Amino acid sequence: MPQQTDLEKDPFLVLLTDALRAGPGSPEWHDAVAKLKLSGENVDEYRLLIEAREALESGKDYRSVRAGAGFTHKLLNNLEAEQKAERRPFPLTGFISVLAALVIAAVIGVGIYELYPRGNANPAVRSNIDELASTYLATTVLSASFDSGIPAGWRKIGSLPVEADKGLSAAKASVPQGGYIGGGLVLSDPLPADQTFSVSVTLQIHGTGEALIPQIFVANSPDFSSDRGTASQELVWELDGLEQRVVVGGRVEKQAKIPNRTQTLAVRLILNKDLAIVDSDSARLWSGLHTLGEQPRYVGVRFIRTAGKSDAEISIQSVHVQKR
Repeated sequence: MPQQTDLEKDPFLVLLTDALRAGPGSPEWHDAVAKLKLSGENVDEYRLLIEAREALESGKDYRSVRAGAGFTHKLLNNLEAEQKAERRPFPLTGFISVLAALVIAAVIGVGIYELYPRGNANPAVRSNIDELASTYLATTVLSASFDSGIPAGWRKIGSLPVEADKGLSAAKASVPQGGYIGGGLVLSDPLPADQTFSVSVTLQIHGTGEALIPQIFVANSPDFSSDRGTASQELVWELDGLEQRVVVGGRVEKQAKIPNRTQTLAVRLILNKDLAIVDSDSARLWSGLHTLGEQPRYVGVRFIRTAGKSDAEISIQSVHVQKR
């Protein structure tokens, strides 16, 4: 091959220039590579590249090396293919774990919301509750102690027998596993729905346990179940072991512990037409809407006996009902 290559006639330079213009991966590129490898001629490829560069720098226009029309598209396609090849597969296991954690957190959040006692955010409701708490109730409707027998004005409810001897207490009874029975007393005469009144109960506690639950209730119906002595709609205070609860319409609205060494517990319920307050040992336990509606109020005390292993020694010493 001559020392100075003819840029317009030299086949290798023409082939090389076409390959450079078409770009890597093009048919021209593969053709040039194969040609150079298979050619038996004594070709100095490096000299061809140098001469092509010098020719371009000198201003010669023949087959100037520029990116062809498809060069950019091919280059981007190649880069995208390489990136896809390097990408890791989607971490499905990790995604499922994160989703499960979110679901558990949501369930816990809903549970906390359901169990957390509702506050009285409405200023008008708070004002009415404060007014109810300060209402002076001067008229005694009933004052009963259970030292020896059940006083007049009460009727028994439920299937669990109650006894009045140095306090009202529940009789021993066999309870099926997983079940419970109840029994107690309710005032024979109801109070009007628009009457503001209070129920004050003193309990004597010699031992707590899960097998016996004392309750103080205000119901809106005289109909109580024959086995458990419960009505369909009630406001209830109860003591289960060391935990006291306020239940409104079957829903626990407040729960709190009592001191472990408590021997006497004083509980007071105050109600008007719409609102109720529950105090335990002169401390506010709960306040809010009692949802008893427009029906007359039936006041009572009750014991619930379950199949729990640990029994309790609790008696109701006295009940006082007062109205405005």
